Amino acid sequence: MELDAKDMLGVLMDRYSSQILMGTSDKAKGIRELSREFEIPLSVCYRRVKMLASIGLLKEEKNGKRIKYISNIEHFKAVLDFEGNRVKIEMNYEEGSYEMEGEIL
Repeated sequence: MELDAKDMLGVLMDRYSSQILMGTSDKAKGIRELSREFEIPLSVCYRRVKMLASIGLLKEEKNGKRIKYISNIEHFKAVLDFEGNRVKIEMNYEEGSYEMEGEIL
């Protein structure tokens, strides 16, 4: 994952991205299914899923022509220090771990 802490926090705090990640935490789902379940416009859902897959937070599961997605995140922790203007993110996912610390603003 090539995102710094501020960018990763932005991805995870995005309403649609967080809904997609939570919705795929225990079961693989297709883009249309996620779009309907969370009332995300289909084009927005498609873009978010592709972005989350490209940074490794979602993985594809192919079944014939159908593609479903499941969250790669096994553990996630974020600590915000507003006084110090710092954010620390720790995450474990299937391929390894991600730890990053940086400025919030």
